[in-house]
Amino acid sequence: MTKYLEERKTADGTVYYAFNPSRGVRDALNLRYKKFTIKREATAYCQQVALEYALHRRKNEGTVKIDDDSVLGLINFYKTTQEWLKLAENSQTFYDLQLRTATDLDFEHSRMTFGQQRAKNITATQADKLFTMIQRQYSDHRAAHVVKVLRKVYNVGFRHDKVPSNPFSNMKIPGLATRKVLWEPEQVMKLIETADAMGHPSIGTITLLAYDLCARPGDMRQLTWANYHDEQFAYIQEKTKTIMGVAASPRLIERLKHHHQYDSLDLERIGCIAICETTGKPYSKDLLVKYFARIRKQSGLPTHLQLRDLRRTGATEMAEAGCTEDELRAVTGHQSREILATYVRPTMKLATSAINKRFAS
Repeated sequence: MTKYLEERKTADGTVYYAFNPSRGVRDALNLRYKKFTIKREATAYCQQVALEYALHRRKNEGTVKIDDDSVLGLINFYKTTQEWLKLAENSQTFYDLQLRTATDLDFEHSRMTFGQQRAKNITATQADKLFTMIQRQYSDHRAAHVVKVLRKVYNVGFRHDKVPSNPFSNMKIPGLATRKVLWEPEQVMKLIETADAMGHPSIGTITLLAYDLCARPGDMRQLTWANYHDEQFAYIQEKTKTIMGVAASPRLIERLKHHHQYDSLDLERIGCIAICETTGKPYSKDLLVKYFARIRKQSGLPTHLQLRDLRRTGATEMAEAGCTEDELRAVTGHQSREILATYVRPTMKLATSAINKRFAS
């Protein structure tokens, strides 16, 4: 909405800020032209209007007929194909966010959003313009992600003769910086100790599972006792559908023995391994994030440390210990060297090991 905010001057040179939204926004929210003397207040108002307009669109989109030939129509078609259906639930949620970012934009001073434009009429020039708009209103990262998802949508549409070409192919977009955050072993243990002390050993268990198995937290919070047998884990990665078989570490074996109760009748453990002590149920994604943040704060650990970084940290530690590429991929489930390289962060220890191996003779 900040694109509708203009800095203007009165005849005597006094600066003011004018909010003059499009006809569609005015009609939807019953708004009118508005003046501000303080830029901060004007910007805050724009952000509030943007939120209200987004909620309005969500509320009414189910009652509005979507043109099959529009970008939204193409997206709906994409969601009926195997390319969409095979995605993990988390990936679908992420894709939806990127697609909504694009489709909700008022495009090229028209009275239609990008989603209402005819899909086959979108040109490479317009694709570039969409990228620039999202860059300015959000960030380079959001713009790059949006383009990557739209590229997939148009690829599917092109293969099924829905569009004559893909305007998002061959776009030169800034490379997304690979996340490189690593935990120190002492930090991992500190978080686990704090979780136990706060009465949430389940968070400590998920943390150790993700760290020692080099696994995604989403997979670890859903692990059941049926996935654990003879001190080994067998499960299917939600994101990639890769079948995993990984031995538990000695400390993980001990934790599972001492921190989780057996069924009172037959001493057989059932259900999810990590059960929230407050709800008595398995963790949802949001609940896990919520409790992890509380425990991290109580631990005094840096806020940039996230559960997802434990997978990278564990993989890096294995590489430092001299594990081969095949051994690493067996534990992480990565199918290619290129993808694995984004998880194993180069460190001084790895570099030193490489030099030592080269000149060992």
